[in-house]
Amino acid sequence: MPTNPRHKLVLFGAPSPEHEVSILTGLQVGHALRERHAHVTLGYVDKAGQLWTGDPLWQVKSYTGKRLPSACIPSRLRKDPIKGGVLVQEKAKKGLFGRTNEEIDLDVAVLAFHGGDGEGGSWQGYLESLGIPFVGSGSMSAALAQDKSMARDVVLGQGQSTINSLHEHKLHVADSVTLREQAWIQNPDVWVKKIAKLGKEVMLKPARLGSSIGVGRVSTQPADLKNAIERGYQYDNRLVLEKLISPMIEINCSVRKRADGSYEASACEQPVAAEGALSFEDKYMNQTQGKTGSKFGAKAGSLGQKASLSGSSQEGAKMNLSADLDGQGMASLKRLLPAPIGDDWTQQIQDAAVALAEVFQTSGVVRFDFMVKTSKEGALKKLYFNECNTIPGSYSFYLWQESGVPFPDLLDEAMDVAKQEMATRIGRQKPFESNLLKQYVGS
Repeated sequence: MPTNPRHKLVLFGAPSPEHEVSILTGLQVGHALRERHAHVTLGYVDKAGQLWTGDPLWQVKSYTGKRLPSACIPSRLRKDPIKGGVLVQEKAKKGLFGRTNEEIDLDVAVLAFHGGDGEGGSWQGYLESLGIPFVGSGSMSAALAQDKSMARDVVLGQGQSTINSLHEHKLHVADSVTLREQAWIQNPDVWVKKIAKLGKEVMLKPARLGSSIGVGRVSTQPADLKNAIERGYQYDNRLVLEKLISPMIEINCSVRKRADGSYEASACEQPVAAEGALSFEDKYMNQTQGKTGSKFGAKAGSLGQKASLSGSSQEGAKMNLSADLDGQGMASLKRLLPAPIGDDWTQQIQDAAVALAEVFQTSGVVRFDFMVKTSKEGALKKLYFNECNTIPGSYSFYLWQESGVPFPDLLDEAMDVAKQEMATRIGRQKPFESNLLKQYVGS
């Protein structure tokens, strides 16, 4: 009896302020996978948390209306004791008997969520419970990295240990205050005084959102600070208020986990902000892009319409479907690539990124964002940890292409690692046999 083909499932969307960005990354990943794999399914999670599949999801225009096209299929995941992970499509059936189900066997899931529960560990834990291999860090690593306050504490604690690798890389963490909403409500004036000790200005960051949503530079003057904090609590009930590092430049470096369990760092980039720290608009809404070398193929067909964001690469303009997405999402960011920081600083940051991957126990493809304090003349002085993105925008494919790794190659090895790790996890989940219950029912 012939067996059903196993599909690669790309999961994206989900309730998050970065929902639309996740759609772009999901489509980029899906089309890169289609270059080499015949059975690729897009799994879109809408803002209410419902999973959808169907051919219309390959077109950007399907996401721009109030409702998805009628050909999209409500779907769910389940665990089969023999097949493993299964995607259940609840297809409409003519007549009086509602829907009929069609099942698709799954090979591996590739996560393309940004922010929210999709990147913060909930979906990772769900897939772990179903035994479905997935590209990305595990639930614990994802949750820890998503929480800016806890991630800082981990790096700070590891860096203080003289036997830990982070100490060797002279990686610093900016002074900060983590402020819970309830504590703020009880005594705001006390907190205003504490925060003012960090300087005349601070960076305000919701603890568990993306790297740009709700993030801003604010004055520590009491009235200004109170207003900014009240606005910040619209996003999260915990805020991180961080000492401003200035002057400084931002440097990003991606890390991937290899099949042998080792970590490898990509080329470094220097993002270019319109002013100050990178905003959501800087990262995702640029109409032109810096050098990215971001071509990843053109074998997937046509979108039907171009995405609203477009890159300016002449090479990309020659492509059909992939060209519409080539310069989108994080790939649209203006950047200097490779970062013009010299070999020594590049190596220091790459080594620090690999050490951080070990600390956070990441998997798949991640991106570490750093700040480098500079002199007024621009000389590089001090390296600071900023954050860890366990599912980076556009999978940081442009950084890996600069390093000589094509996007499809990047995904193929990441999927192999995911399947390897899930097999190891399942192999170690042995039931513990005991006679505990028998003592309650008698022998």
